[in-house]
Order: sequence, then structure tokens, then C-alpha cells
Amino acid sequence: MKELMRIEGLKMYFGGLKAIDGFDLSIYEKETLGIIGPNGAGKTTLFNAICGVYTPTAGKVIFEGKEVQGTPAHEMAKKGIARTFQISKPLAGLTIFDNVVAAAGVHEYTGIASYFHKAKTKEVEDKVEQVIRRVGLESVANKKASDVSLGFLRRLEIARALVTEPKLIMLDEPCAGLSNFAINEITALVMQLKSEGQSIVLIEHNLPITMKVCDRITVLSYGKKIAEGTPEEVKNDKQVIEAYLGEEDD
Repeated sequence: MKELMRIEGLKMYFGGLKAIDGFDLSIYEKETLGIIGPNGAGKTTLFNAICGVYTPTAGKVIFEGKEVQGTPAHEMAKKGIARTFQISKPLAGLTIFDNVVAAAGVHEYTGIASYFHKAKTKEVEDKVEQVIRRVGLESVANKKASDVSLGFLRRLEIARALVTEPKLIMLDEPCAGLSNFAINEITALVMQLKSEGQSIVLIEHNLPITMKVCDRITVLSYGKKIAEGTPEEVKNDKQVIEAYLGEEDD
């Protein structure tokens, strides 16, 4: 498989706290990679350091052969790296459709005036309609984001990422806090994206889901990689078992 992203010696320190401490990873095209670890392992911090929310203390993030560490998040999105968040933060007063429209402009909008000038083109609206169908949001497309369930908001997060046509999508706990029914729907959506050849990195504390959807899994503990391999290899790793002992939620 062709390497899409490589992370070398990544460090993210907050004062004396070493949240990420010398992390290495390769991510390949059309791969679904899981990142797991116990509470406080540094998973979301790792995402933030990769995606431009934080500037890493040290190390490299190499995407398609070019160093991108420290690039602001909106510029990372333009390069083709999209991510979702554990806590959904939609534009609550806008419809689901218009929330996706807003995200669609990452490659061309330069400000609010530009957004309102370009947002409602037929090309953008057609693309948004396709994405909304793809993630199963048709039934709530015209509802305000403030009026839909958490399960639909998680789908919206994924839709807003997909509409940017990402080369890599990074999903941060898409199933957290959902009912079993909604979890099954999100899992099916991730499996669908995988079957379409979308490159995915997934943080998910629900281990059965991670084991089901991921080709390969990396395990973090206290900011360091402690294991990596196929789901079967990771499931039987003694260090992983010890790290998760007594851990039930993230």
C-alpha cells in the first residue's frame, strides 16, 4: 500500500505534561487505522497535533511527502485532511443542509462575504445533496441542527468532513454517547466508507467496533505507542491487556 501520512518523533508537551512523547506512525491509502488507548492516553491530543489544532512541540507530520506540522487546521483541511470531533459543534441555527454547505467551502471561501456569495451555487448544492444521501441525513436535511438527535449530529460531523473531499478522514469517537441502534448505524457508515476506499483513522474506545472495522490498530498509553498490529494481534498483546485493565470509558 502507498503511504499517505508519516508521523516521526511527534511530541506534544503542555508544560511538564508529556501528552504525546515521541510517537511514530505510518498511515496508508485506503486503510482503516484504529487508534486506541485507556483514558488519558493522549488520543485526541494526537489528533489535534496532527490536524493543526495544536502546533507540536517537536517531530514531523509528513503528508503526501511534504512536512505539514504546525499548519493551521483550516489549511490542513485544504490539503485533504478532515477530522470530526468527540463533541459535535454544529451551526445550531442553520439546517443540516446549510451546515454541510458551510463546510463545502473550505477550498474557496476566504471570509463571510465570500461564503454568502459562493455558497448557494448549483455545483455546491448538488455536492451537498450527494453527501447527505451518502451518510443518511435525507430525512433531517431541512431541520435545524439544534433540533436533531446526537446520532444525526455525528452523521453531520462526518458529512461536513466528507464534503471537503478529503484524502484522509480522522474520526474522533464517532460512537461515544450513542444508543446501541445509533452505534450500529455509525459503524455501518464507517464500513461503507471503508468499502469505498476512503482512507480513515479512527479513535474509538468501543473495542468491538474497532476490532470489526479496522485493518490495523495502534495502541497509545501515556502518550507512547505500546503496540501495533492487526486487531487479532493487538487483542492478544499483554501490554494492551494490562493498559486496559479496569478501564471502561474514555
